[in-house]
Parts: sequence; structure tokens; C-alpha cells
Amino acid sequence: MATFDVDGVPIYYEDHGSGEPLVVLNGIFMSCASWRAFVPAFSARNRLLLVDLVDQGASGKVDHEYTQELQERVVLALLDHVGLDRAHLCGISYGGEVALRLASRHPERVDKLVLANTTAWTSAWLRDIGRSWEHAMSTHDGHVFFRTCIPVVYSPGFYQANHDWISAREEFFVQTFTADVYDAFARLTRSAETHDEREGLARITAPTLVLSSEHDHVTPLPNQTELVAGIPGAAHVVIQGAGHAAMYEKPAEFIALVLGFVNHQTTGITIA
Repeated sequence: MATFDVDGVPIYYEDHGSGEPLVVLNGIFMSCASWRAFVPAFSARNRLLLVDLVDQGASGKVDHEYTQELQERVVLALLDHVGLDRAHLCGISYGGEVALRLASRHPERVDKLVLANTTAWTSAWLRDIGRSWEHAMSTHDGHVFFRTCIPVVYSPGFYQANHDWISAREEFFVQTFTADVYDAFARLTRSAETHDEREGLARITAPTLVLSSEHDHVTPLPNQTELVAGIPGAAHVVIQGAGHAAMYEKPAEFIALVLGFVNHQTTGITIA
């Protein structure tokens, strides 16, 4: 188990493969384990670094409130710990918000930036979704948590077609998650309430790809287009037929888009 400390909190990470380094940052309910099926593809040509942020997965849990500034320092500490001056960043939802902080405040540490289902700021819509999640988490009841927080993460079509798989995940959550896990999720959710990187977007110098989903009901498409407009030269792809959890709904497309963008070296093509 590879770890390093930030403010006395043990941070769990995984280091796979070799090549251009790619750091992947989790959504709130994710962990390094969420990427198990993606590791072979992501580490085939790249050094893949997965990390559980504070209050996530196998990393330490805290007993106090914090903001995403803490998670930003976790990522910087990870880069320093493994001896990297800079790396490609791919952030999913909450992880994308942390990646935005890093790219705008420390542009010298980021090569390329991929932001999947990410917003530039916590709108009233997203804040109140988060507060409904917090209420569900406070019950420490896996069924309440799952039925409140999870359906909106998927597109309606995927949810209907994969209901047996989704139901099995509900039972897994009920049997596995403890009160400490739900409290950690709630702290993570609250830490995103103050997220607002709109003024810092213009400072991002890394080539950036924003990945959106047609049926994202957590971070809706208009929020994604606002993010794209604020980042100089950002590219934008909308994954059709997917919801907020596009990586699970459309894994082949997700992998191709991330790796194609990160590993493509040509700066320009002239058409004769």
C-alpha cells in the first residue's frame, strides 16, 4: 500500500506503467478502485497515477471541514512525492474541480488537462443537489443514500438497460459502507460548495479538453459550455447518450478521447 502524508493525513495512491505521466482525480463517490477496469488501457503507454483524495477510498478520513484547497495540495504533494515536475491531469466531476484549481494556480505543473463532467463553479442547482445528498448521507442508510444520490448520476437509458447491475451496486453499498464513509462523503460534498474558478480560467495555459455528456443532470451541458468558453483554446466533446457517469456508460469512447488527447503530439496539421 503506497502512501504519503499531507497535514498528517495518509494519502493512498497507485503507480502503474511508464511513459508520459497521467494523474487521474476521482469524483466524490469514487476511489482508486473505481479505475480497476481502466488501468490496462491507461497504463499501456502512460505512467498512470491514481490517488484517493482526503476522505476518499483508502486515504485518511478527517474530523473537520475543509475546502478543495486541501485537495489541491494533495495533488501537488503527490507530484512532489513521485518526483514529477509536471504531469497530464484528468479530473472527473469533483476531481475536475480540483484539477481546475491546480491548472489555474500552478500552470507550470500541468502538461495537458482533461475535465470530464466538470463545472467552473458550484451553481445553486449543483449546491442543492449536494445538500440533498448530504441529507441522505446523514441517515447512514445505504438504501436511502443510493436511491437519493445514484439515479441522477446515470442517463435514463443506461439506468433502465442496466438496472440489475445498478441494483447489485446498491446491495454492495448497503453491506460495505459504514457511518464513517457516509460522513466522509458529506464532508467532500460540502467542500465543493465554495468552488468557483471562473476568474481563474483565463490563467490556464495547458491544452485543455472538456468532456461533457448529453444527459448529464448533475453538471448540465450549459455549465460545460460556460467552462469551455472561459478556458483559452479549450476543445469540447459531447458524449452522446451518456449521463454524468460517462466513464462507465461509454468506457471505450472515454478511454479513446482521454488517451487520444493526452498522447497526440502534433501541434498542427496543414491541409494542402
